[in-house]
Amino acid sequence: MRGRDRLDRRVRQEGQDGREGHVGQARRTARKRIDLRSLRALRSIVVALAAMYVAFGFGRTVHAQQPPPKPSFQTSVEVTSLDVTVVDDRGKPVANLTPADFVVRVDGNTRRVVTAEWIPLAAEPAGATVALPPDGYSTNESATGGRLIVMAIDQPNIRFGGALAIARAANAFIDRLAPSDRVAVAGFGIGAPATTFTADRARIKQAISRMVGQKQASRSVDLGHNIALVEAQAIDKGDRTTLEGVQARECQGIAMSPGAQEMCRGQVEIEAHSLAQDVTLEADQTIQTLRDLFAGLRRIDAPKTLILISEGFILSDEAMIIDLGTMAAEARTSLYALKLDNQLFDITDARIPINPFADRQARSEGLELLAGAARGTLFTVTGTGQTLFERIESELSGYYLLGVESDARDKDGKSHPVRIEVPRRGAIVRSRRQLLGTPADQRAARALRSPRQAVAAALASPLLASALPLRVASFALQGPEPDKVQLLIHADVGTDYPASKVVSVGYIITDHNGRMVDSKSADMRLLPTMTGVPSALQYTSGASLAPGEYTLKLAAVEGERVGTVEHTMHATLPESAGITLSELMVGGPLEVGQLLTPTIGYQITFGSVHGYVEAYGAKTDGVTMEYEIATGPDAPALFNADVPPHAVGDARVIFTRVMPTHALPPGKYILRAILSAGGKSIKTLSRGFEIAAPKVLLTSADGLGDTSVDAELFLPVDDTTMAPSFHRDLVVQDATVSPFLERLAPSARASFDQGLAFLAAGDYSKAEASFKRAIDPDLDSTAPLAFLAACFAASGHDREAASAWQTALVEGTDFPQIYQWLGDALLRNHDFGEARAIYEEAIAKWPADVRFTKPLAMLYGTFGKGREAVRTLERYLEGRQDDRDAYYFAVQWLYTVHAGGAMVHTRAEDLKRAKEYADAYARARGPQLALVKQWVDYLEKEKR
Repeated sequence: MRGRDRLDRRVRQEGQDGREGHVGQARRTARKRIDLRSLRALRSIVVALAAMYVAFGFGRTVHAQQPPPKPSFQTSVEVTSLDVTVVDDRGKPVANLTPADFVVRVDGNTRRVVTAEWIPLAAEPAGATVALPPDGYSTNESATGGRLIVMAIDQPNIRFGGALAIARAANAFIDRLAPSDRVAVAGFGIGAPATTFTADRARIKQAISRMVGQKQASRSVDLGHNIALVEAQAIDKGDRTTLEGVQARECQGIAMSPGAQEMCRGQVEIEAHSLAQDVTLEADQTIQTLRDLFAGLRRIDAPKTLILISEGFILSDEAMIIDLGTMAAEARTSLYALKLDNQLFDITDARIPINPFADRQARSEGLELLAGAARGTLFTVTGTGQTLFERIESELSGYYLLGVESDARDKDGKSHPVRIEVPRRGAIVRSRRQLLGTPADQRAARALRSPRQAVAAALASPLLASALPLRVASFALQGPEPDKVQLLIHADVGTDYPASKVVSVGYIITDHNGRMVDSKSADMRLLPTMTGVPSALQYTSGASLAPGEYTLKLAAVEGERVGTVEHTMHATLPESAGITLSELMVGGPLEVGQLLTPTIGYQITFGSVHGYVEAYGAKTDGVTMEYEIATGPDAPALFNADVPPHAVGDARVIFTRVMPTHALPPGKYILRAILSAGGKSIKTLSRGFEIAAPKVLLTSADGLGDTSVDAELFLPVDDTTMAPSFHRDLVVQDATVSPFLERLAPSARASFDQGLAFLAAGDYSKAEASFKRAIDPDLDSTAPLAFLAACFAASGHDREAASAWQTALVEGTDFPQIYQWLGDALLRNHDFGEARAIYEEAIAKWPADVRFTKPLAMLYGTFGKGREAVRTLERYLEGRQDDRDAYYFAVQWLYTVHAGGAMVHTRAEDLKRAKEYADAYARARGPQLALVKQWVDYLEKEKR
């Protein structure tokens, strides 16, 4: 509190005397000797913090993100927002405060507090579930908060190695920050490193590690005298009594000659002035750097926290330090000053200090006054400083957003003193000293800014905006420039756009040093994935960069919504066995066939996935590519397909393939691209994708299983069953012919037997003639008609065969074989409606005959009677336990029914049957067992 008391005293003294200041002529002379080039170097810190912000010609006021979004106060009066932190004596936030707990005074007048809302800012606790973006993608979906923290290291006032003791604690503090927090480093001193606000924790810690302290161990003028700092300051201010006392002490024992005494006395005065000027220069450097820093931070319209690490500096210019408090308030910056515990005795100086305690206090006065002027907090660091950083972390874990009744003067653009109190025992309040309203003309200009200006402001803000959802990915390819890598940039903008929209989009790309290497900004009309189907707008761009690591910051503005996202880009190409590859690109195409341009997108919604990869080099001849779809990097393949090469030029090959995904349950999958040469795999690339659940599902209910009427639910069917082959050799077997012979008239037997012989020999013309001779209109001609139809079917005339079998049914309705032959012929003719009627009639006659149940089940699936199809196939499997493919379709159909929002029996019964069919398929060594397990897994995880 000494700094704050001193501040109050100094403020009362201002205007009461006409003194120039507290510094004598010698000090003013020393100030003129400050190296102007050094001051310009100090100001470069602010340039480093703001370089990115002015690159696009940004205005002064930058809208940082809205997170945490400021609540809209639902009151009957206009309110002014104030942010305030309230902690106890241990630095823990005081929770559960209400508007009645706050006393707010503006310009000395009490204001009514309308609302008080706690805004949490702490990082997610360990073990908390965080929705991670897909591998290779970056999103702003979790950008719902964020703090701006500046780590400032006052090197001119830190001994060499003086900050090493707290480096580990500072690094641990940085590691514990939330992903949405942004940190900047401001190094004071010549050549000190600095960074802009960034989420790159490693870069921040590296910059801090390079700042070891620049405080001069020796004096600029050292004539061997032992002069205390407080003595030098007093002498520099013209205190003759102190000067004479020091001269008497330091010159005792010198030869009594007048000349030697006079020389010693002169050297003492010179050395005292030099010492005072040295510490004044160090203090002036720190003060000027802080002024430049606060001026730069004021351009960022968001609350900020400055953690200043120093061993302290002298009180060189009280007015300027007091002014720093005003600048901190205008910059909306809270201050935490960490004073390193400098040693009373400097081990590099063999002289015993004359007044070490007074010198130590003098070096602390400037830091104490700064903390008081800025209403900040001063901590003295002893040991590692771990507890202090933990306290700062606790105090920054959240704040109260107060809605205070407004006054017309709040928006006049002038500063108004603010004092906030919480009359609760032990409560410590940290808040701004001033309320600085934005003038009406600036507010109007901000409201009327164009979308392009909004993009520039969003790119300038260190924090991310999330009002407009963004998802961005980048892919490396070989471009036309041999020494550069072509980066394909793809972004999903927003969600659920059924039609195109004009969007303002811009981005900047910076290298690992924070230097901007590329930028782009434009208004463009973006299209959704498919017009009429609500989806994200698609943005694609490109950049040609030298190999290395880069950071992309992309901003988009659509209407009043703003979104920004940061993404790490790797400008490198994978290589293997002398072949260079692009990155694997995956997406959900609208078309099928050979697509010679990549499709980009994480979610697959149209039943197919497109893989695209390029290979470069002279050794691409003879290489092969295979695509696999799996549930994980090491999981067995659910589907696989060979990908033929498509040569483009002499040294570039495209591998592109569209693979169907309609049989896969919604969920996350991996597409693997396996490059082989000489029959051996030489490189495997992989990329994740997600099959989206249908946007509209049928209503599911347990009672649906008892409904007698199916909603339309179409199922995948077996192509083999839907196009059965006709087997002539089975037709002429005795087991097939015998039932017909029992109905054959004796007069027709000779011609019939002759027809069978010709049919068995494949002489269809003679067989046809023989069977026609056996037909007698006056007798039962079912047998010759049935086998005449068989001749037609065997010779490939299924329409004539179906007609003949239908005629045979006039008197042959008791022959199940005719129903089977007729149904199969109708299937081959794609006369599915007639085939369904024939099979239904046959099942009504012979319910236990499995020859009809499987094709009828497939027909039900084709006609959208999904639940009836499953029941029919279940009856088939009761009589045929050896049909492996039927088990496969049984599991798939149960999955498909549930994916459509329905069920066959009950959820539990359907799952039980699916597991039984899957086990039977596994025992039969089915080749698609991994896929069958996926369907069962979906049913097990289905919401109950």
